[in-house]
Amino acid sequence: MRRASPPAAAALLAAALLATPARAAGPHPLRGDDRTDLAVTGAAAGVWLLGEVLKPELAPSGCRFCKANALDVWARDRLVLSDAALAARGSDVLAFALMPAAVTAHQLLAARSAGDGGEGWRDLLYVAEAASLSMAVNQVVKLAVGRQRPFVRYGNWAAAGREGEPDDNLSFYSGHSALAFSIASAAGTVSTLRGYRSTPWVWAVGMTLATGVGYLRMAGDKHWLTDVLVGAAVGGGVGVAAPLLLHGREDRPAQGGGPSPAGARVVPIPMGLLVVW
Repeated sequence: MRRASPPAAAALLAAALLATPARAAGPHPLRGDDRTDLAVTGAAAGVWLLGEVLKPELAPSGCRFCKANALDVWARDRLVLSDAALAARGSDVLAFALMPAAVTAHQLLAARSAGDGGEGWRDLLYVAEAASLSMAVNQVVKLAVGRQRPFVRYGNWAAAGREGEPDDNLSFYSGHSALAFSIASAAGTVSTLRGYRSTPWVWAVGMTLATGVGYLRMAGDKHWLTDVLVGAAVGGGVGVAAPLLLHGREDRPAQGGGPSPAGARVVPIPMGLLVVW
């Protein structure tokens, strides 16, 4: 079966949304305080950014976790591409550009289609909050663990005579995977709580794109399989937990009257989450 490319998957999400009829009841109101959420998002993003700025001073000069287990070696031998650098750049574009752009477009359009476009900006704040928390945790763990990246271990695609860099021993766990899965799961959870009709597409397309990021990190020889699996689990977990704990549904009717959407139940599955309602 032929799989859609990441850009095609994002286009499917937009097309599904535009073809979805608007809900008369409007998006379900969620709990939250804009000032508090902005402060939490800013503080978490600040932790991640500070780690990036101070990485030359904070990163270990040598690996603390240097050995590779049999599973990681087996997966690397089968997934790494000959043009690993291209795959690594592709993961950058997908995680830091395409996915955020797709989620931004979806949440704004979904809220507008549901009858209250202003709530779309709050949706984006809640997604950014979860992603920032996920990246802050990842930054602390990577600097503490100090795992050697596979391309460093095997001397793959690095320039001849290349000197060591601070990022060489920050393999565990994958920040790109954590970011991608936190964005996908947070957008899916927020959409579920809001009651958007496009929610199944958000989960399906989001998890597909996030899985693509994880694959490209391994194909680019930047991460081991276990780095990506842990990144997906932590990022996905934070992406679900933050909106559920901080922004559950309010007990007042959705704007415009009418029945509230049915409740949702989140069930974890391998490399993703299933929402049942």
